[in-house]
Amino acid sequence: MGFITKRKKNFLLNFAFKPGRPGPAKGKKHHFEKRSNSYKYVRLERSSFEARVAFNENILTFRDVDGSQTQAKPLRPRANRIRYVNMLRVPASSKVHPDLLTNTVYVPALLQSMMSSENKKHRLRSDKCKGDLVIDGSASVKWGLGWRERLLCTRCKYVGKHYKLYNEVQSSTRGRKAAQINVGSQIGVASTSIGNTGFLRILNTTYIIAPSPLAMQKQANKVNTAMKSLNERSMCDIRKNLVAENAKIGQQDPTLVNVEGDTCYNNPIFKSDAIPFQAGTIAISTMCENNTKNKQNVGVLVSNKLCRTSSMLRNKGQPVQCPNHRGHCTANVSERESIGDKGKYNEVLGDLISQDIKISNFTCDGDSRAIQGVRKSHGHNVGHLRDLRHLGNSLKRELNKAPFSKGMLKGHSKCNIRSRFALSVKARCIAELKAARKKLQGDIITLKKVMVNVISTIILCFNGYCGTSCAKYSYVCAGTNRQAKKFMPNNVKVKMVDSDQHVLRKCLEMVLGPAALDATKLLTTTQKCEAANRSYQAVNPKSVTFSRNCVGRIHGQVYKLNNGYANSVIAKTMELHANLTQGSKVIKQLAYEDRNDLNRKRTSATIKARALRARTRNYRYKLHEELHYGKGISDPKPDFEGLPHLKHHKYA
Repeated sequence: MGFITKRKKNFLLNFAFKPGRPGPAKGKKHHFEKRSNSYKYVRLERSSFEARVAFNENILTFRDVDGSQTQAKPLRPRANRIRYVNMLRVPASSKVHPDLLTNTVYVPALLQSMMSSENKKHRLRSDKCKGDLVIDGSASVKWGLGWRERLLCTRCKYVGKHYKLYNEVQSSTRGRKAAQINVGSQIGVASTSIGNTGFLRILNTTYIIAPSPLAMQKQANKVNTAMKSLNERSMCDIRKNLVAENAKIGQQDPTLVNVEGDTCYNNPIFKSDAIPFQAGTIAISTMCENNTKNKQNVGVLVSNKLCRTSSMLRNKGQPVQCPNHRGHCTANVSERESIGDKGKYNEVLGDLISQDIKISNFTCDGDSRAIQGVRKSHGHNVGHLRDLRHLGNSLKRELNKAPFSKGMLKGHSKCNIRSRFALSVKARCIAELKAARKKLQGDIITLKKVMVNVISTIILCFNGYCGTSCAKYSYVCAGTNRQAKKFMPNNVKVKMVDSDQHVLRKCLEMVLGPAALDATKLLTTTQKCEAANRSYQAVNPKSVTFSRNCVGRIHGQVYKLNNGYANSVIAKTMELHANLTQGSKVIKQLAYEDRNDLNRKRTSATIKARALRARTRNYRYKLHEELHYGKGISDPKPDFEGLPHLKHHKYA
């Protein structure tokens, strides 16, 4: 304790309580004011603080779910918790390099050669050393997915040279040669719906050190350019072989080929909110031959509006217009042009294939612009055939909009009943047409004559008069009312008046009339093109836009469709000089996939698949009928209008 003066000591003695006397506060009551402050102060982490804090008249506060202020007041945030990635960035104390504990891809033969050679060199240098040769993880050199490694001794100072533990692609250009594993990985990535980002994430989760994104992109550009060149040569060979086969079978003009065509888009072109133009950015036009059952792709055209280079230059203030601007322009269609111009695409594609073949008949959907483009490139003598499936869908749409009488269809939901009725009529028309054509062996003149009675028979059958007329004139209904009730509920009856029969006859003539029979005389469809359009989504999905390599991806998929999976993989690797080893398990796996693909395409397998789809469809329609058209729905309801004591009520 410090020094106390005499004056301060006397002050303390006088201020303190006197011995034997009560304190000055004894007997006095003290009243303390109670404050109604229910605020509490909380301290959050910085990430939570920034996500939750709000401002109210420049005062920090928190908001409740209804937007009001809570009773909690924020304090200065504390530091965030350490993330896992930051915790694991620092290597643990271990004698083994952390990269040597990851999964790494080596060629076993080259690794074996390195170990054998370095062991001999180590023994020759120091034969008495008992150390082990291990991989020097700190000196590993990464080349994409491939590695160059060297060995060092754990006791002596021996350090070996670097060895390439990957196979190289033979090339005549200068510089380092690409690794086969890098080329093969990009071939595989281009045949799937994922890109380099998805492939990198797969490698990270499998504990494999991934290549740099820039190196992967550069390799992808080279691979997809080669895919386009390979497929263009392949389609050219297909067209030439088709002409040669036409000459062998005695066709009068071997160059004439029946072709089907269709165009698809990477996204819907009529749902555009962000831009005033059509929303589609990539259009793919496909043409397949109809002379053979294989229906191979003979031409494909990819129209692309995407270009990242132009976007970057415009963001820097430079006026750039696609296509053909300075730098690498991936777009081949101007932004001013319509992405849905099928006539232009088919004209360009027709010019490409006109060097080898001539189109005799062109099958497409109801879009007339496609046939106009084909006729501009191949002449006006090209026949226009209609796709039977699209024609049937048009019939269904017209039946849904047809002006039938109100009492024709009665049920719980007239909209659904009409849809079922339209579907039944469509199926009946297509079945009649196919059966009649098969029985008459394609005689179009006789077919036009018999279809007059078939149309009348269908009207009678759906009107409830299925019997003698169906047994005499129908090719699919034996008079048992089976075909007419294919999709219709059993408790719903069709009651047609004369006007309804005339309307139905007009609709049936869309498929079974003379003009329709001429347009479907070969019963060709665009199903091969539709299947190709669906397969394009496997390499160019609607959720991802590959602006740089969409063309190469599409051509690679077309090559796979024409040549099969196994042959396409081998041909692609040979094109890029990344040849697969003969007799390896990789070849056996490709052969296994090829056999499975062929088994799925056999006639017996397709028949079973169609029967399974038909059973599943019928089961679902039957289930829907039981749920929505069951007992009680169509039963008569009591009529309370005649009761006198309910007349004064509004609900009566």
